[in-house]
Amino acid sequence: MKKRFVYLFALFISLSFSSCITLLDEINLNADKSGSVFIGLESGMLASVLNMAKDQIPADMMKSVNEFPNEATKRISDIKGISNIKTLDKVGDGRLGISFNFSNTKALNNAYYALLDIGKTWYLPKIIKIRKHQIIRRDLTPQLVKQIEKNNPEIKDSEILKFLNWETVVNLPRESKSGSKQVVVKYSLTEIIKEEKPTSFKILF
Repeated sequence: MKKRFVYLFALFISLSFSSCITLLDEINLNADKSGSVFIGLESGMLASVLNMAKDQIPADMMKSVNEFPNEATKRISDIKGISNIKTLDKVGDGRLGISFNFSNTKALNNAYYALLDIGKTWYLPKIIKIRKHQIIRRDLTPQLVKQIEKNNPEIKDSEILKFLNWETVVNLPRESKSGSKQVVVKYSLTEIIKEEKPTSFKILF
């Protein structure tokens, strides 16, 4: 069975825990439009949360969580322009996921589509656009909602949503128009799934 990267969102929403976990997407951007990315889970209590979850979800689902970094690495290992792929699977350090370098915008988008288990074709829009003085992400909310409704429709009404956040951190090569070299965009999964809040952004620098 195919494991979609988006399925990771649905899986963790369905856990019964009381500590917040952040779905983190961190982009470190260079002036030449190359950079590095971390994608995964982050929490100061990640090890404790996963330990509690062992008795609350099926073994095969827990196995998928533990295998996520290696599965994600396989998906992007052959993409041109992607390098220095690292798996972060020591949950005691508070992070579970992967990091990698990208040489250009095309490579970054191909990596995102591979992680979403969608083959990039000419008619699929770019998820991320990087220009000389701006970085833009298109709205991913419709796709996320569609995937969750397909795989785990019951979680749309779950109170567990409030414990799961999605955070995008963009570290810029120069100060943004707001005067900072780091821009943080935060969402709660409740906002995204129940209110269908747009997840697009445009940062000028």
